[in-house]
Amino acid sequence: MDHDNANMRGSTVTDRPPAGNRLTTLRRERLNRCRLLEKIEGDGPYAQIPLDKFELVLGRTPSAHIRLASQKACPRHAFLRIRGTDCVLADNDSLNGVLLNGVKVHSAVLHDGDVIAIADNVFVYREVSCPLS
Repeated sequence: MDHDNANMRGSTVTDRPPAGNRLTTLRRERLNRCRLLEKIEGDGPYAQIPLDKFELVLGRTPSAHIRLASQKACPRHAFLRIRGTDCVLADNDSLNGVLLNGVKVHSAVLHDGDVIAIADNVFVYREVSCPLS
């Protein structure tokens, strides 16, 4: 069947599901993912840090969820915020900024494998399968 002629008669020919169903499926898959930061450079050993709160502070302050020992980091340098199925990295108007994949950003939605550099610290953002409970 010719696709152009089918569309002219008012019927549609498609071999893929409607976009809404695909988007719903992708969102459901992301809801079943656990988020974490892998610390690959900076003070202290390699670490996997679970992102298990809706907002996390990265900085030098003792109350920061993710402590940065570098003097180049501000007390409350940046935030990680969970918004729906997205994890958003936001700079807190810090002096030295935040690099995402080598580019200075004010805020951005993170994707698996993104590299975050803050002061002397480098992290890799990961979305992994959650263990069954």
